[in-house]
Amino acid sequence: MQSLLFFIIALAILVVIHEFGHFWVARRCGVKVLKFSVGFGKPLWQKQGKDGTQYILAAIPLGGFVKMLDEREGDVADEDLDKTFNRKPLRSRVAIVAAGPIANLLFAVMAYWIIFMVGIPGLRSIVDEVVPESPAAYAQLIGGDEILRVEGRDTPTWLAVHKALARIAESGGSAELSVNTGSAEVSRSIDIPKWQFDPDAPESLLQVLGISPINIALKPVLGTILEGGPADRAGLQVGDELIAADDVLIGSWSAWVTLIRANAEKALTVNIKRAEQNISVILTPQRTAEDVGQIGAGVDVSKTTVPAGLETELRYSPISAIGQAVLETWQFSSSTVKSLGGMLTGTVSSKNIGGPITIAQYAGASAERGVMSFLSFLAMISISLGILNLLPIPVLDGGHLAMYIVEWLRGSPLSEQAQLQGQKVGMVLLLMLMFLAFFNDLSRLFG
Repeated sequence: MQSLLFFIIALAILVVIHEFGHFWVARRCGVKVLKFSVGFGKPLWQKQGKDGTQYILAAIPLGGFVKMLDEREGDVADEDLDKTFNRKPLRSRVAIVAAGPIANLLFAVMAYWIIFMVGIPGLRSIVDEVVPESPAAYAQLIGGDEILRVEGRDTPTWLAVHKALARIAESGGSAELSVNTGSAEVSRSIDIPKWQFDPDAPESLLQVLGISPINIALKPVLGTILEGGPADRAGLQVGDELIAADDVLIGSWSAWVTLIRANAEKALTVNIKRAEQNISVILTPQRTAEDVGQIGAGVDVSKTTVPAGLETELRYSPISAIGQAVLETWQFSSSTVKSLGGMLTGTVSSKNIGGPITIAQYAGASAERGVMSFLSFLAMISISLGILNLLPIPVLDGGHLAMYIVEWLRGSPLSEQAQLQGQKVGMVLLLMLMFLAFFNDLSRLFG
């Protein structure tokens, strides 16, 4: 229920931002806006504004729309003809349609700006171990080295290191690392194979490179529970401390993960501590495609005390944060476009597409970790929403922009019949994409 609540909150925020982009530019271009709706279907609340626009909050929170005065949708009074969308010059119509996705991208920049100013906490990027004959070993990295920068960009935390390396791994190549060896700062060059995030992949990018980050034994306390997953069905709750499973004591989160992965489809008697009470539950890890167990739960890292010397954060001044926020938005947008292109060519798995269930789960999990985590989630979804709407699919903003490009090239708009047929094709494509997203959601949920 909590995931659903935060999913609705996230969607409402992003829909308002997107539709406000259309609304604001339409008004600046002299177009009369009839309706501004958040959601579809039966109105739950509506009010006529002094500007003549009807503001609506509807029952189905899966989108929204801005309805503008348009001769193609009904009769228009003579005195309002100059306020119709269809009579505006091409540049105005392009600006109005593009304003929604642009608003989503600008929101992401603002969100990242706040996040970078507040700071992103994490562990110092100190290497624990290096696998022999791995890319990291060939780059002469050793245990104890601290990766200060990747390609000149500061990487004080392991999250920053991973993100910087992952961007290079999208196409493969080499990266220049600035490394503190303890006695001097040196430069190292590491070859990075082509790698894309895959939820079913057995190894992370750092594992592929042969790097083991410095390890902190995390206290085995549950921080997230996947709704409908084995942990949820067993009655486990956020905040539960894991004590033992089948009388085997659990000393750390890594020990718990090892135990779960080794006991797929086996019923375990798990002893937990909840609000000073000792409780036992029966937990059966579900088997994954890699033939290991999983329960759909995450650790609460805030319950683990990190040695002061290993804690750090990635933070920028208000001015520097602007550039970093723009860069982060650009790089995430670029990665999204490359992933979409990879799905079309078959080089990236379509399993990466998530639907409402997956988004709701991430919304709830991010909200549990705090305001900054939820804001980061909003930024990523806002970028994805903006990029998705720019796809040249009729019924989406990108489809309208594509038709405007055709209109610009041929000197006149496409016929209404051609536009209608295009919308039918676009609707079919959109429904197929939604079906794939729902299918992936259900596959992850029920294995």
